[in-house]
Amino acid sequence: MSKGLKALYPNYSSKAISFTIDDGNIPMDEKFISITAPALIKGTFNLCSNLVGRDKGDFYRTMYSGYEIANHCKYHPYAMDDSIEYTFCDASERASAVADPSRLYPKEGAPEGIYSVLLERGWRDIAETDTYIRCIDESHRELEEVFGEGSVVSYVWPFCEQNNARIKEHIASVGYENVRRTGCTRDTTGFAVPKNRMAWSYNADNRTLLEVARMYEEYPSDGELKAFILGVHSWDFERDSNWQDLEKFAATYGGRPDDYWYATVREIFDYADAADALVVDGDTVVNPSDLDVYVDQNGKRYVIKAGKSLKI
Repeated sequence: MSKGLKALYPNYSSKAISFTIDDGNIPMDEKFISITAPALIKGTFNLCSNLVGRDKGDFYRTMYSGYEIANHCKYHPYAMDDSIEYTFCDASERASAVADPSRLYPKEGAPEGIYSVLLERGWRDIAETDTYIRCIDESHRELEEVFGEGSVVSYVWPFCEQNNARIKEHIASVGYENVRRTGCTRDTTGFAVPKNRMAWSYNADNRTLLEVARMYEEYPSDGELKAFILGVHSWDFERDSNWQDLEKFAATYGGRPDDYWYATVREIFDYADAADALVVDGDTVVNPSDLDVYVDQNGKRYVIKAGKSLKI
């Protein structure tokens, strides 16, 4: 854009707040929502479909109403790493196993193609490439059976971005609009809205929440849209006994619609794309997107309606 135009969020603020919460731990998600929802804070819940009871669809639709639902892969496995040559071990060897990411062991009761691997952090599930792809697709289908066709457009890697070219190609090919890889627990980007939507990160976790939120509030305006996105699990607050930090965050930074736009991750990304798509033609601004875009020009505020143009 030019002509001194600066894009703003729908409340004429340059700053948005959101969250990206993994797994679908119902008791902890309910507690998280009970703290953040009264403060108007919205975000995205990343669910593994095997943890979502499709026979209780009404419960899940009600609980997560107003939030984005993203695919976090059925069974939450690691994927086989392209750089590792694996050894398939017998179940009898499991008792004497040592941490080794290349040695795979049968897992009793697991779906075909999913094994156990002993890492420094303990036993984890790991899936063959074809199985992992199947888990992605099944999770997507099953989540949309609960939350509605076309509702799941975002993918979140379990654990972190996996080093597997075929899986990455598949994720890109099936039309996900954004993919979260892992997290940055202290922002290093100036709170910029991520440009690489296929490998983006959050910028604070439960342990750094208040520290980074203060940084965000004090961050000077540079004319760009900003985003604060908290990750990564609701149960992190239970594990670390610091729910009081989330309560303080909500009390301090929630309920301030004049200062912050509260939105899901998808809403922030979609809005930033709409703002980037504005075209200035002489004294006219054209908005080819399907979202209204709010702008400022030297202190004067305008709304460029979706699909419309405005002389300013």
